[in-house]
Amino acid sequence: MSRRWVSLWLTLSLFGLAGGLLAWTLARVRWQETWLAFRSLELWELALWASLNLSLVALFSGRWWFLLRLQSLQVPFFPLVLYRLAGFGLSYLTPGPQFGGEGWLVVLLQRRHAVPPMEGSISVVMDKLIELLANFSFLAFGLLVSLHFGLPQTMLSTALTVPLIALLSVPFLLFGLLAGGILPASWLVERASRAPKFWLKLLQVFSDAERRSATLIRRHLWALAAVYLYSLGTWLVMVGEYWLMLHILGFDLNLPQALFSLTAARLAFLTPLPGGLGALEAAQVTALQVLGFSASIGFSLSVMQRVRDLLLATLGIVLGSLFHIRPRPALKPMAGLEAFPPSSLPLQERDP
Repeated sequence: MSRRWVSLWLTLSLFGLAGGLLAWTLARVRWQETWLAFRSLELWELALWASLNLSLVALFSGRWWFLLRLQSLQVPFFPLVLYRLAGFGLSYLTPGPQFGGEGWLVVLLQRRHAVPPMEGSISVVMDKLIELLANFSFLAFGLLVSLHFGLPQTMLSTALTVPLIALLSVPFLLFGLLAGGILPASWLVERASRAPKFWLKLLQVFSDAERRSATLIRRHLWALAAVYLYSLGTWLVMVGEYWLMLHILGFDLNLPQALFSLTAARLAFLTPLPGGLGALEAAQVTALQVLGFSASIGFSLSVMQRVRDLLLATLGIVLGSLFHIRPRPALKPMAGLEAFPPSSLPLQERDP
């Protein structure tokens, strides 16, 4: 079977799964309850909610800005907010667990601010790694809250707990390996002398970025630990945003219940479905029903989140496209003060 047919089959399978989840969700919704929830929305409440979400985008961008500063790369803050939106938009629409827009961020840094691709890649990779550390820390906390307060034991058996713990441990394991000077990609390069040239070049790029990222971690370990704590702090704002969404829809959940529902929503984005399509809706309906609430409450929450994310993703892609097709005039390449050693395995030595 050719690659094109495999790709087509996978695409159809993903959208079939999303359609099945949506059909399952919609069959459980009482539309009158959903309409009453949305009819009660006030304009000032929506404005407050939108402002809080824009503030979250700025908070996420602040982490990236600081990581660039650690490399002595002086990129203005406000453009980074817009680039971050662009990266989110592409990742949101890409099948997989919220990856896909990282390469575009590197390109925008290069075209708009003359940031060398390697340094831009390091900032994006470190930003994503710390984001994953914070996200998975929250998910682990949310699962513990679920076990203690609301989730029936049968839904989180040992068979499900062990894979989740393993998944949540991956970013911490990778960060620990890099901090300890253990470089998985470099290890592969050293043992892949007979690999096809394309894959060897790709591994070499990963190896160089990995070495430089490890250097950054070792030189600024405490600063990166502070960035991790900062990222955990943004989760407090995200919990507040979710609680505000519940409040303006007129739903009264206590804090453990809200954490359980938010954890279910975030787990939905780990599925391979683009934007968690179908998975988000099913997760919110299931979570609220487990807590003893109507399925319509969960569906209303998922609609609010879906509208928010689609608006931000669309805005980001439009702005990112404008920035991409209109690069700034030629600039002198930006060079950080950090001296990162290149890979000790030059590519030409590996070419046949």
